[in-house]
This record gives sequence, C-alpha cells and structure tokens, in this order.
Amino acid sequence: MRKRRIMAMTLAAVMAASLTACGGSDKGTTTPAPGQNQESAAKDSGADSAKDSAEGKNADSAEGSGEQVTLTYWSWLPTVEQSGTMIADFEKANPDIKIEYIRTEQDDYFEKLQVAMASGTGPDLFGLTTGPMAKQYAPFTEDMKGLADQYLPGWDGVISGTAVNQCVTEDGHMVGMPLLVAGMTDLLYNKTLMDECGIEKVPTTYAELKDAAEKAKAKGYVCVAAGAADDWINSDWFVQISNEFEKGAVYEAEQGKRPWTDQCFVDTMKAWQNLFSDGIFEDGALGVATYPDARDQYFFARKAVFFMTGSWHLGPVSPSAPEIQGTEISNQKDIIGMSVFPSMTEDGTICGTSGVDIVLAVNKDCKEKEAAMRFVEYMSNGEGQQYWVNRLQGAPVSSEIQYTGTVDGELQQQSIDEVNDYVSNAVGNRKLVNSEIETAIQVAMQNVAAGADPAQELKGVQSVADSQ
Repeated sequence: MRKRRIMAMTLAAVMAASLTACGGSDKGTTTPAPGQNQESAAKDSGADSAKDSAEGKNADSAEGSGEQVTLTYWSWLPTVEQSGTMIADFEKANPDIKIEYIRTEQDDYFEKLQVAMASGTGPDLFGLTTGPMAKQYAPFTEDMKGLADQYLPGWDGVISGTAVNQCVTEDGHMVGMPLLVAGMTDLLYNKTLMDECGIEKVPTTYAELKDAAEKAKAKGYVCVAAGAADDWINSDWFVQISNEFEKGAVYEAEQGKRPWTDQCFVDTMKAWQNLFSDGIFEDGALGVATYPDARDQYFFARKAVFFMTGSWHLGPVSPSAPEIQGTEISNQKDIIGMSVFPSMTEDGTICGTSGVDIVLAVNKDCKEKEAAMRFVEYMSNGEGQQYWVNRLQGAPVSSEIQYTGTVDGELQQQSIDEVNDYVSNAVGNRKLVNSEIETAIQVAMQNVAAGADPAQELKGVQSVADSQ
C-alpha cells in the first residue's frame, strides 16, 4: 500500500507540472462497454415533456447533418453491465454522438487517470469523487457551471444545490456535475443466513455485532466481509464513526480548529481496531479489496452474513437485480436487506454521512462540449439518471427523478426507506477535502488494524496537519 501511495503522489507532482499538456471487469483491467442494447430502465409515465422535445430536436439535428462525433468516457461507474443499456439508449436518442466508454475498477482507475491526464491523453469525459480527487483534477476540467449555464438553461433549479456545492472548489470552480448522492457506511445483510445462524436482528450496537460474529463463526460463516485494502472505504468509515463519538469534530480538526489526538479520534481508532481483533471482519481483511473481492468472494458467494459498503449498493435487495444473477445468494433465493453500520459508541449513537458518489467532469481539451453536455444532462437529469435510480445505485441529484422501479424484495422497501432517511439526515460529508490529511488517516488506519497503538498513530496525523 505504501508503494502505491508513493506512486500516486509522484504522479500528482507530474500532473501539476503538465497542465499545459493535458489534451465488471476484474480488478486491474479495463473493459469496453458491451455494444448490445439491453432492457431499458422503467420510464416515469409522467416524464417531463420538455425533455422529450429536446431529445427529438437532438435526433432531428443529427439526422440533418449526417455527422457523428465521438466522445471518450472513463470512469468506474456505470458498471459494464449498466453501461450497455445506458449508452445504447443515449446513442439511440442522440445518433450524432458516439460514446466510447472504458470502465476500470475504482482503485486502479485513480492511477490510470493520473497517468493519462499527466501525458495529455485523457478522455473527454471522466468520473471523479468529491474532496481531494476533485481538488486535484480541477485544473484539468472545464468549469461545469459555465457549461451548464450555456447548454442546460434552468439546470440549477433542478439539480440539488447541496450536491452541487460539494463539486465546487474553494476558488469557485465547479469541477463537474454531480450524478448520484450516496451514504456511508452500510451493511448489506443476508437475512436467510442470519436466521440460520440464530442472529435475531440486524445489529445496531457493537455488542450486538460481536454477538452476531460469534454466532456466524459457529456456523462457519464470516460475520462482515470488508475490503480493508481500500483506503477510501476505511477513511469513509472513520469520518462517519468519529461523528458518533463527537458530532462535527472531524470537520473541525480538518480545519485546524482542534487536534487529531483528541479522545474522540482515539476512540474511533480503537473501535476500528476492535473490528479486526474481535474477529468481526474476515481474516486477512487488510489484503481484500471491496470490489470485487469482499463482495463476490464472500457476500455473493454466501460465505459472509454481512458486507460493508455504501448506499449505492442497494441493488441486491431486489432478487431480480442483474448484479446478483447466477451468484450463490441468488441461486439459494436468499433474502437480502441493507441497514446502517451499527453504532460503535456505548450510548448507541448512529450517525450517517453522505456525499456525492460520483461527479461527471468535462476535460478542458474536449473539442465537442455541446455534445458532452448532452451526455451530462442525460446522466444527471435524463433517462441515464432514471436508470441508475431505478437500479438503486444511489439517491437522485435531480428533483425531477424518483424511483419508479419494481419492488420485489421482501426487505427492499424497508431498506430503501431506511437508507434514504439517513442520507437525508446525514450529519456531514463522507469525504474530507484535505488530501494529505486523508492520506495520513488512511495510513494510520492500516497500521492500527495491524495492531499499532491508536494514540501514537494519531500523533502522525497531527504531524501532517502541523506541517501544512
């Protein structure tokens, strides 16, 4: 992990010096989106007629000109399976635009994008996360507010202002358009396996989680499948749980208003360490990636009762979700639900954090900005957004989009309601903005999980903060 982190920092430095040059697949590979069309997402019968009119004009324009432009698009979302439908439907409505999509697993995507942007070979459109990543890539992106004002009149009355604010840097540059809002941290749970193990309810306290772990192990199952090799999910967990120990403290510390060595952060790190020492997570969790490993090899394979993830992973609560077809949980017709991660505090406080899950950015060097913005509109306030919301990929950023999909899971509506409630009432952003502090926290969490002293590791985080 340290080697990867050093590489990333080096590439970031190269990027800074190269601004003028910028022009389901397995982990570590890139896969073009399948070309065949699949069944489109259910459409809202009350869809805005203006959207249909705009799409018709776009199609007429394309047919009249006879020309087609190609836009390259890189991201970790949509998945390969999702992109087949989304891109085919967009191209059908916009025959003058072709989308060449390359999808890479999230952790490898970050490094792939760094290399491409530094060498001036980056795509026209690309996915970002908010926080450090958005700040890092801001110089490479066209200001989305300016583009949206020009090409999408009235957009700011439809797209969530809270979501938009998370995409704006300190100097007012909007790096991209938010596409989905997601919450952290959640547990997908297998109710069928819970019943088999004698786990009577979804844990809401750490004592209940420990009890569930003992019962799961007695039946030969892992309690919580966790991809602790991924720094992003670890730091997301830290931000959320630290809010349980003291609401808002983590954001104050990031601003330099309090030390990282305060007791609430020590308690958070100890709670993190307990998940490993008490056997809540699978053995070797520090070497397991969230996707696809923890998901596919543990939870979908019916070897773990719970799976640590975010609200974007609501899909499997529906037995008809394409993502789980052919997996053991589908073959066994297991009942799946989702709930917020249990409280780690003695008083049982549960706090949710949320944030923009993915941002769609337009490269400054994109030559076809009007075409790019048609795709941005499709993904943020069109059928692309509707498709994602109906797949339970996340909460919509558009006020005009609501879930219109089928409810066919026993725990589906309950899970949707619970997740939407805590996302709507989140205490703060799931991401920190300061990349150096976030990295220091991630390093400390890896060390603490391996047995290091939490208080000592937090002194290292404070040293990074003091050096800024």
